[in-house]
Amino acid sequence: MALMTIFGINGVGKDAVANSLKAKNRDLAVTSISRMLMYILDITKTYDVNEKVLEDQYRMLESVPQERMIEIENTDYKRILSEIANSEENVIMLSHLISALRHGDKIQYLTDRLTPQWYVELNRALIQLVAPADIISERRRNDVLRKRETSISEIEHHQMLCTNEWERIKRVNANASEKMFIVQNIDLDVATNDIERIMNKEVKVLRKVRRN
Repeated sequence: MALMTIFGINGVGKDAVANSLKAKNRDLAVTSISRMLMYILDITKTYDVNEKVLEDQYRMLESVPQERMIEIENTDYKRILSEIANSEENVIMLSHLISALRHGDKIQYLTDRLTPQWYVELNRALIQLVAPADIISERRRNDVLRKRETSISEIEHHQMLCTNEWERIKRVNANASEKMFIVQNIDLDVATNDIERIMNKEVKVLRKVRRN
């Protein structure tokens, strides 16, 4: 499989789906943009989300200047993902949007934070995980570890921005649509099975099922 990205807004269930996939596929590694950055910056020893991270380590990441983030995206981040994409290692990347690392006042989150074409090309599959706004809102309310916005209007707005980026990727990358999938995460088992079909290259079967 090499590199595959699952992205979606907070509360859509990326972590739950990734954990379910990993439980069924022992050789699967799961990472995220923040974990990959921590690894590059020597904040953590690995980029795997199984390595426990303390709040102080997150603060260290948040203190990195935007100029450094841009440098990382164009050098170490790109290099490591290229190595993964060309290896036999199976890695899932979790992300709110698909790739860009830049943050801060100069780049507005979910608007100017666009996905580089090289990132699209490195992935074997790009999966947008979606769920109804009311389900996402309930999941956020039940998440005792994180304080998250539960407003339906905010959730719908963020989903719209993710969808806009999804459509932009299709427009600017001629061959991208063949490896782009939208998976509903209303039922965890169904979503996990759908993504496993993508991982196993049963894409024609999956698309047929979702059309019917």
